[in-house]
Amino acid sequence: MLADKRIIALGESGMDKQCNTPFDLQLKAFLFMITLSEEKSLPIFIHCVKAFNEIIALKKSLKPKQTWIIHGFRGKKELAESLIKNGFILSFGEKYNQETLQTVPQKSFLLETDNNTVNISSLYKKAAETRGISNHTLVKEIKETADKLFFNRPKNSLFDKKS
Repeated sequence: MLADKRIIALGESGMDKQCNTPFDLQLKAFLFMITLSEEKSLPIFIHCVKAFNEIIALKKSLKPKQTWIIHGFRGKKELAESLIKNGFILSFGEKYNQETLQTVPQKSFLLETDNNTVNISSLYKKAAETRGISNHTLVKEIKETADKLFFNRPKNSLFDKKS
């Protein structure tokens, strides 16, 4: 499936200290996904619950070339700043910390609906209000970020080969 040109990212994968899966097994699976992300030149969406220190440490030690995107980010401004400083992109869903969304740099975030009941148009409207900008401006900004992350990346030769 990874040879399919419609695949634009991997995920979600990561670490969750509140689930029943042993943490060492989570780490092993996450490292496998990171390897795939690097081999296939695809960004990776990361599920992270109470394991941000571990995720940041992994990124620092592995120095991946592919973008790491934190899925469903709800954290405080200080955590967001730390993640962004370390090269992460944050993806906000229906529930988010307003102060955080107000302060993250334009090219450092996305919006997502995941499996919430809110539709993406409503989320954009609410997020634009939170950021104090027009809906049109927010759509344009996020489109630029998404284009850069998923559609205007250097081609991976594996994807360019004819089957």
